Order: sequence, then C-alpha cells, then structure tokens
Amino acid sequence: MRVRTHLFARTSPACPPTPSQSRLELFPGAFSVLAAPCLSALCLAALCLLALPDAGRAQEAPSQIEGRVLIAPEADAASDEAVPLPGAQVRLEPALVGAVRTDGDGAFVFQRLPPRTYTIIASAPGFRDQRQTVNLGEEPVAALEFALPLLPTTLDSIDVTASYSLGRDDPARAAALSAEELLELPHFGDDIVRAIAVLPGVASGDASAEFNVRGGLTREVRYEIDGLEIFEPYHLQDFQGIFSIIDPDVLSGVDFYTGSFPVEYGDRSTAGLDLSTYSPEERRFDFGISLLSAWGSAAGQLEKGSWFASARRGWLDLVLDLVGDEDSEQETSEGSGPEYWDFLAKYERDFSERQTFRFNALLSGDTNDQFEREIEDDEFEEETTDASYGNSYVWLRHESLLGDRGLLESMASVGRVDRDRFVEEIGTENDFRIREERQLDVLQARQDLSLDLGKRHFLKAGWEGRRYEADYDYSNDVALISPVGEVLGRAPVTTFEGLFDSTHLGLYVADRWQVGNRLVVEAGARWDRFSLTDEDHVSPRLNAVLDLGGGWRGRLGWGQFYQSQRPHELQVGDGETRFFEAERAEHRTLGLERNFARGRANWVVRADLYQRQMDDLRPRYENLFQTFVLNPETANDRILVEPTEALASGLELFVARRAGGKFDWWVNYAWSEVEDTIDGVDVLRATDQTHALNLSLNWRPGARWNFNAVWGYHTGWPTTPVGVTLAEGPDGPRALPVIGALRSERLDDYHRLDLRASRRFQLDRGLIELFIDVQNLYNRENEAGFEVDGANFSIDEAGLPVYTPTPETWLGIIPSFGISWSF
Repeated sequence: MRVRTHLFARTSPACPPTPSQSRLELFPGAFSVLAAPCLSALCLAALCLLALPDAGRAQEAPSQIEGRVLIAPEADAASDEAVPLPGAQVRLEPALVGAVRTDGDGAFVFQRLPPRTYTIIASAPGFRDQRQTVNLGEEPVAALEFALPLLPTTLDSIDVTASYSLGRDDPARAAALSAEELLELPHFGDDIVRAIAVLPGVASGDASAEFNVRGGLTREVRYEIDGLEIFEPYHLQDFQGIFSIIDPDVLSGVDFYTGSFPVEYGDRSTAGLDLSTYSPEERRFDFGISLLSAWGSAAGQLEKGSWFASARRGWLDLVLDLVGDEDSEQETSEGSGPEYWDFLAKYERDFSERQTFRFNALLSGDTNDQFEREIEDDEFEEETTDASYGNSYVWLRHESLLGDRGLLESMASVGRVDRDRFVEEIGTENDFRIREERQLDVLQARQDLSLDLGKRHFLKAGWEGRRYEADYDYSNDVALISPVGEVLGRAPVTTFEGLFDSTHLGLYVADRWQVGNRLVVEAGARWDRFSLTDEDHVSPRLNAVLDLGGGWRGRLGWGQFYQSQRPHELQVGDGETRFFEAERAEHRTLGLERNFARGRANWVVRADLYQRQMDDLRPRYENLFQTFVLNPETANDRILVEPTEALASGLELFVARRAGGKFDWWVNYAWSEVEDTIDGVDVLRATDQTHALNLSLNWRPGARWNFNAVWGYHTGWPTTPVGVTLAEGPDGPRALPVIGALRSERLDDYHRLDLRASRRFQLDRGLIELFIDVQNLYNRENEAGFEVDGANFSIDEAGLPVYTPTPETWLGIIPSFGISWSF
C-alpha cells in the first residue's frame, strides 16, 4: 500500500487574473499567490524530512547483501568458467533502496538494510533474469552469486525497428530509459507521457502533455494501450490537454516508434506510442493524495489469473479556489472550476496453458464550470464556461497458442468520446459565444497472428476494423474588433450540424527473414480501405537490422504511411466542413547503435538519420502568434495553412553511461528541419527546432539517496514578424498591423534545468520515500509566443504608428515536495 502527499507552488510575480486572461495562464500561475509565504517553509520542511534517520527498525543492527553477477557459460563452450558481467542491474523486492549496477568485476552491494526477507533480481539486456531470496533476519550478511544465461536469439525477439522503450526492463528490447531511471527523472504531475519529451526528435511545450515527433503534428501519433487505439487521451482539454488520462502506476512499459514503424500499426503517419499495463504478481493496495488529485488502486492474484483497478480524481478546481482572490465589487467569480477523473481496470484469466482472456476498461471525464466578472473604469468584462468531456472504452482480449509455433491474439472493443461545451466572453476585444456538442462512437476489432516458420522465417499477419459514428452540433458568434483579425480576414461566424458514419478496414502481412548469420529483414505491406472518402491504399514497408560485429548494429527502414481524416476530426470551429483524402508520408531511416561494457560501466550509443516526405496534405488551422490559447477558433490570429507537401529531416544521437558507482548519465542531441511548401514557398512549421539537447545526470551518494538533474535546450520556435503602418480611418488616422513573412523569425532559444532529490526510509510496514522536485530551477522566462491585439498598436505624440508587443512565456519555477508510503 502506498500513501502519497504532494505540495506544489510556483514562484513568479503574482497578478490577479482578469476575465479576459487565458485560463491556461491562470493554471500555471495558480500557485503564485501561495509561493511567497510557502516556498521557504516547503523547502525547510523537505530538507528536515530528508535528514531524518530511518524509522521502524532503525535501532536494529543493519544487514548487508553483496555478491557478483556472472555470465553463465554456454553448454557447448570450450570452457565452463563464468566471466563477470559489468553494468548488470540488481534490484530488491521490496524496493527499500534503489537499484544498483555491477562494477567491472560484476560485484554489487546493498548496505545498511533492515533485517527481513528480500528477493534480489539480477538482469541485463540479452540475458535471462535470475532471482534469489534471502532472509537477513537469520544471517546479517548474505553473499550471492548470479549466473545469467544468454537469451536464445529467436526471430520474434529481434527488434527490427528503431524504436525507443521507456520503463521496460525486458532484455529483448533496446531500452532508452529503464523503469528505475524513468521514476528518478524530474516529472510534472506524475505523467509518464511527459517523459517522452526528453527523447530526441520530440518537441513539446511546457503547458501540454501533447507532443510532436520529428516535425509531425500531434494528430499524427497513434496512441495505444494494451492493444487498443484510444482517441483524445488527455485531461483538461479546455487547457490544451495538461495531463494524459493514463495512471502511470499501472504501466509496465512504453514502446515509442519515432518512424518507419511496423505494418501492424496503421492509419497514422508519423509515430506510435504503445503502452502496456502490468499483470500483478502479488496482492497490492495503493492510495494517495496530492494537491492536484487523489487516487487509489487495488491489485491481486487469483488462482488462474490476476486483476487490478485504479482511479484518480483531480481537484484543480479546489486549488484555484484556494489561491483565487476574494469576491469584491470590482471582481466576482462563481462555479466549481476544472475537475477531472479517470478509472482503469484489467482482469485476466488463464483458462488453460494455451488460452488467456483479458477484460479492460478505461473511463475518464472532465468538467469546467466557472463564471467571472470584472468592473474597471465603469466597464465590465464577463467570461462564462460550462464544459464537460468524456472518454470511455471497454475491450476484451484473447490469446491462444496454436501448437508450438503460433500465437493468435484477438480484440474487440466499444468506445465513446464526447464533449459538451458552452463558452462566452462579453466586454473583451473579441466578444464571442460558442456552443458545441460533439460525440464519437467507435467499434473496434482486430486479430494478430504470429507464426514461427523455422530458423529463417517468422510470419506476422492480421486485420483491424473500425466503425465510426460522429455527431456534430456547433455554433460560434465572434465579434472581431481587433485590427489583427481585420488584416487576416477572419470569418467570425460558424454554424454546423452533421452526422457521419464510416468504416476502416486494414489487412497486413510481413515476413521476418534471417538472411545469413548477420542480417534480419522484415518486409511486409498493408492494405487499408477508408469508406468516408472511398479510398484504397497499399503501404509497403521494409525494416532491417545488420550485425556489424564488435557489438555494432546497423538499421534500415523504409515505408509508406497513410493517414485518413476520421469523421470526428473536422475543424468545424473554423468553418471547415469538408473531408479530405488520406495524407501520405514516405519514411526513410538509417541507424547505427552499440551496447558495450567498458571498465565499470555499460554504454549505449545510438545514431539515427531520417527523412519523411509528406504529400496530399489536408488544410489545417493554426494560431499565428500564440503558442497556447483557449478557444483557439475565436483568437484574432487564427489562419488557414494549406501546404501541398512537406519535408522533415534530421540527425539524432543518444549516448548513455550506466555504472555500478555513484554517477550515471545520458545525453541526446537532435538536428532537424521541417518545412511546409505553401504556394511554392518553403515555410518552417510552428514547432521546428534546429538544435535540441537533453542532458541527464544521476547521483547516488548512498543506497537510499538519489539526485537527478535534467537540462534541456532547443532553438527557439518560429514566429511571424509584426510591423505597423499608419492608415486613414473613419475617425482619423489609425495604427494598423503589418504581418511579415510566415514564420520567418524565431523566438529566443529555450532552456531550463529540472531537479529531483529523493530519500527512502524503512518502516515496520513498508517504505517511505520523500522527494523534492523543481521544474525550471533557475526560473528561465522562456518565450512561448506573443499576444497581439488592438492594445499593441498606437500613435505616439509625433503622430507616428507604434507597435508594442506583449510577449507570453512558458512556466516559471515550479517547486514541489512529496511523500510516498509503500507496503
């Protein structure tokens, strides 16, 4: 069982929010009112707690577990002498202290452990895990020896795609970050999806959990959990999706495909995010409370299966009420504010040694109910929001072994995604009213067949089908009095109703072929049928991995990827009511990687080159100056982007050093460029970042202490220059904006430092872990864009037009403190 508390504050200059301010601006600044009186006390309390001695059995004599990890000799080897395995990971259950890595002699040690029974697990990529159990209550010192056998190299275990793995310790996969490393990273809101942002090729803003991959759009990422694709998987969509709807405590791993992904993933053109939930091996209960949410979960084993259930409830509404200003004659506020919740459960049962059945359910909901009114200079401004969002799925999975060489996996699901939104602003520069009801019902089914055809061939084949029904009822009325809206020619009124249904059927087949002793090739193709636009497409794909010797592997990827416009993806808020044919992307990737041990450390080196050519692109609407904005269809800087084609290319490097000592580190760098071709001119995309660098340093001064720092940098995102000119109006001269070439300038470069420190304590019943987590440690004011409206344009005393920009910045320093209790 685990109990967690979490304190959170932002230190930045406090200013009372007005009804015309973005509510997204209010969220990151919500804690600024509390920051000044609380931050010092928060840090002092955290340091005092971190300095506390162990509780519970602290008076008993400490015990120790030491040992070595060796490579087990193969049966036909000339010598039966085992050799040391440096860089292997050794961890304890229960996890009273952090995992350690073996040194150059394969040695490891856990010191100052309280007497009790432990299970010790030794693992390393390419080797089979080994575990032993010891009782330190009987012997104060335990000396162990592990001999890890090499995993058999089978075709189905070879990773032929250049993917990344997060939070997964499966030796058959090339893990970018292990489960232990993932938990040690500084992270905001306990959201594992936000960890994606530290990988090369990923661009993401501070405020949203959504991300772009290698210059692609957020809608081009396929998002799966336990074999089911889910849609709009983010909480607080009124605030551009601050958190994902997946509880990270129930995940066993994440596979992230950044390009040239396998044939079983269809209808998305850039990347794939595949999440897997865990299967409990013991009875477990967790519950917790934080400033942002309360949560609880339970898990257990059955005679022939297991189950878990997890629920969370967010209360950002209470936080905003806590830090908000009191009502006055000039300013009043009503409503419950933003709330969110989610529920995830799985039940699995083995009907026989060959038949496994799984039932999953994922439910989530968001509401935002608030009213604000402000009077200033005898004028008033009002903002009203009444919105709700739902996301629900239920699905069944069945796995069946076919003889000794086949596996058939089947899945069927039903899901619903809906929103009901009313937003109104009166007295602002852009008065508007929005009324939206939208609902998507989707039925999904798929089957995947895997066949081992011998030493040289491994066959994959399958199909997937979806039935969509999308219902729209939307209207907005926008009074654009801003000169920016006038210059851009915004259409202020939209009304639309429609009901659309469609089907998607996809078939795929691929053969993984062992060519000689060093080359493995996977060649296959997909066929997809989209009824909404009456299209059929064939997508050939090829991936290969070559053993270059000396631990080096080379990778090659090529393929075509089609992405349809689904019936719920109309940008009706911008007046778009047409469906477009599928977009096409051609991926070309080259990779080189090596895992090796040197001295006391295990090293991972990886380099990737990629190019993605995109055509048949459909038009899209974007905001020209502001990176984040609520109700984006009402903003005065909304524009239509109509590219005919696009090109993304880049180079990515990843290096990690993991050792048995006090320091581990990893670093990645990406050079990239992505451009749309618009009217024959190449234009940078909004999230293009030429250079991006992430560096992580982990320090373990002792078995119970851990410090982790992550520094991130990227080139400033493109923006569009704004000038000013003088023009005659009906009431005399007026200053009008002059819009420059689209995305021909850049914001200032972005960089920040995040830090996390943790300390573990043993109790009679379980483990306490204390941590301090600070985002943007040196409070860098990173530029996020500009707010441009009529107030930015004026005429000075000399009669000359003046433009005064209003910059927007990402989040400032965000310190947090937490306590967890596990037993």
